[in-house]
Amino acid sequence: MFEHARNVAYHLIDPIHFMAIAACYLPGTIASLLLNLQFRTILTPSALKDAWFARFWEVYGPLNRINATENVRPLITQAKGIVLDIGPGTGEWVSLFDKENITRIYGVEPNVDHHPRLKEKITEAGLQDKYVIVPLGIQDLGEKWVKRGTVDSVVTIQCLCSIPRPREMIEDLYGYIKEGGNWVLYEHVKVKEGRWVGSYQSLINIIWPHFLGGCSLTRDIENWLKVTGSWSKVDLFQPIAEPEYQVIPHLKGVLVK
Repeated sequence: MFEHARNVAYHLIDPIHFMAIAACYLPGTIASLLLNLQFRTILTPSALKDAWFARFWEVYGPLNRINATENVRPLITQAKGIVLDIGPGTGEWVSLFDKENITRIYGVEPNVDHHPRLKEKITEAGLQDKYVIVPLGIQDLGEKWVKRGTVDSVVTIQCLCSIPRPREMIEDLYGYIKEGGNWVLYEHVKVKEGRWVGSYQSLINIIWPHFLGGCSLTRDIENWLKVTGSWSKVDLFQPIAEPEYQVIPHLKGVLVK
């Protein structure tokens, strides 16, 4: 009984603790921008948030990779052919791609503060001849980089939480996948209906996006993906190890068009 109560308390406090850690990186970000005379970035809220999150994630991205690799590795190796890698950030997952099955990867990453580290990870993975960084958001992708209906795999690893207009972007990405292509994902999602922890998640989400680069905790990604188009196969599920009181539950799996 005591052990259960302690576990519940830990999961309730964990998001607050994580935001507090992120907040510690803001003063250093501002100091660095001042030293580099990047006053415009400091005075532009969206640019400052991007720089702040990039500084924070440079440290916590690798730690996140350690915790999530068990779930992500068997999924990302299913990416094949021409790949859209959405929101690769600092490239923590790049080394997990199966190079033998990849023709070209387009890494759609609008946050240029992530690009230097992302390039390093691409080189370390030996993918410099196959991986192209696209410095745009999904909404600006168009057909300049890759034509619709020609992508073999879309990969989203913990990024759908922060893209703007998520339902519209999911529909847009669906259009790039060719028949027989797949969508590989590992995302944190909205708590399922009827669970008391959902109300707590919604409360936390009022301030969470301001500390975590625009990330939202309450997106109904599973439903949005299922209704966005016709899938020949849908294999999505929550990791078994996550308890019902998980404030930030995950969804993983593969959809085939």
